[in-house]
Amino acid sequence: MIIINDRSPIPIYRQIVEALRREIFSGVYEPDSRFPSIRELSAELKVNPATISKAFQELESDNLIYFKRGQGAFVTPQNEDKVLKQIKIEIMRKIEEIVKNSVTMGLSRAHLKNIFETVLDNQEVK
Repeated sequence: MIIINDRSPIPIYRQIVEALRREIFSGVYEPDSRFPSIRELSAELKVNPATISKAFQELESDNLIYFKRGQGAFVTPQNEDKVLKQIKIEIMRKIEEIVKNSVTMGLSRAHLKNIFETVLDNQEVK
């Protein structure tokens, strides 16, 4: 499920790209399965079709979807190594953003480390 945050400084198309990327990597869409159409997603998310089209272009350039003339978009099959690498890249981006914001707010390395350890413990990540 894609949730758009109108108040976010992140552009809507970028939010859509990140959400669809997560859905692809988490297996919501099987390899070679039909992807929702631009029109379908536009109606579902209540955004301009041009915004969805821009998101699709980025997903295509990242080789996550491909188009068949007259049939729409399909999910590009991914190997496990590539999926793991993409997940790591996305997580690193998010952690970098969190660290940057935390430093701006004056948190120390020790505080950040404590926060991450608490979150990991609460999620039972080993």
